[in-house]
Amino acid sequence: MLVKPQKDNTMLTVSKECVFDAAHVLTNHSGQCKNLHGHTYRLIVEVEQIDERNDMIIDFKDLKSVIYAVIVDRFDHAFIYNEQSVSESDIAAVIARHNMKSVGLPFRSTAENLAYYFFEQLREHVNVRSVRLYETPASYATYSREREVGGDE
Repeated sequence: MLVKPQKDNTMLTVSKECVFDAAHVLTNHSGQCKNLHGHTYRLIVEVEQIDERNDMIIDFKDLKSVIYAVIVDRFDHAFIYNEQSVSESDIAAVIARHNMKSVGLPFRSTAENLAYYFFEQLREHVNVRSVRLYETPASYATYSREREVGGDE
């Protein structure tokens, strides 16, 4: 059994960090991000304990495998683009003609939107608590859910 001092609103979580490189563009943005550019994204996925009787939330190797299968393998070294943007879709078409990797999404590829999207994709596989996505070493977006309190606790 996992050692836990008391039953209250506390929780135990574990996190795994993965890194991938990708390019994107934010059309109709007023700043420099309106130009095609890339990032070394740093993704930190935090998962929460489901069953307090277990002494391990998830094996770190298993968590890494899920993150890679769901996110990293798909997005690493890809052009991430908004399928609803004509200009971004044009860029993606050129990339496709040259057998290069792209990932189309139905929204702008901001850090905020990607963090939310990654959270939703991962929650189908693990008990994700939060997703933090760094676009630069000092700039990140976080999407998290609050722990549900009540019930049998």
